[in-house]
Amino acid sequence: MILLRIFKDNRVTGIAALFLLSLGLFMKSFIQLGEVSGERAMPLYNLFFGSVHTVPFLDRFIALILFLILGYMLIRIGVRYVLLDFRSYMPALFFLLFSVALPSTQHVTPAVVGSIFYLLCFSMLFDVHDKRPDTFTIFNAGLLLVLGSMFYLKLIWFLPLIWISLATMRSVTWREILYPVIAYLMLGLFLFTWYWAIMDDAAGFWELVGRNLAFEGSLQSHHYSVYIYYGFFLALVALVSLYMTKRLRVRKTVIKNLYLVLFYMFIAGILFFLFIARFDPSSLVFVALPLSFILSDYFHRKRNHWLHELALWILVGLLVFVQWMV
Repeated sequence: MILLRIFKDNRVTGIAALFLLSLGLFMKSFIQLGEVSGERAMPLYNLFFGSVHTVPFLDRFIALILFLILGYMLIRIGVRYVLLDFRSYMPALFFLLFSVALPSTQHVTPAVVGSIFYLLCFSMLFDVHDKRPDTFTIFNAGLLLVLGSMFYLKLIWFLPLIWISLATMRSVTWREILYPVIAYLMLGLFLFTWYWAIMDDAAGFWELVGRNLAFEGSLQSHHYSVYIYYGFFLALVALVSLYMTKRLRVRKTVIKNLYLVLFYMFIAGILFFLFIARFDPSSLVFVALPLSFILSDYFHRKRNHWLHELALWILVGLLVFVQWMV
């Protein structure tokens, strides 16, 4: 049981393995260094990341750092909210395996940058079960999602997910429903004032919003190895879902509610990938974030060690096949 021993325990070997895995995933992109065309995105994204696409090595390097940051955040969330039985690197492992398998995902995109604020938003929402109603926790979480929208405006489509998550964890007041809406109204007012009063270009504001909320993208054809790889991932999720429906009944209410929120995030991420991002590979990150905990919880079972080890080796083997063929 090599992989389970490495990634289930919070040890130095786990850190080294994750780092080597990340380098291995990005190795092909670093070698080929094909230039990536920059996206016309939100002003804050263009300000900080608009020029990195002209330097392919820098683009890949920053993308690698961003994915490692997301993996570290997942590990910390798992520890803080006791989502797993003990400290583990498995959330970061599954996140990287799912979100960075394709070369087209291994560069800086608005979706990847925005996902950091998306994860911060929902990690803050995980605290609401200990907070009194009408505190500013919900407003602060909404502000984080708004800040992420300054990089990736399509995060606004996750606004209903905030309300669903709140209702799952405890009763919600009407003020808490309005807080995220107020945060987005503040964003709209700020952008409109900037374009209208400062730049004297009110039409530019509507063009910016329309361009960044447009349903662009289309299903791209991939090598059959990609479909086998992600098909195996989805088969694992289906198996895990059956397991979780039984296990959640005997878990603490708080943990059960958090996993329900993660499941809703997983469904929302799939819907976002299919209908909002229109099969944009970079948007797979929103599926990978909750999926990492859903799978990690299953692989932390004490039974069927060899079955779990075999499943991990199959994933790694399919990943190598994808990297070789794509």
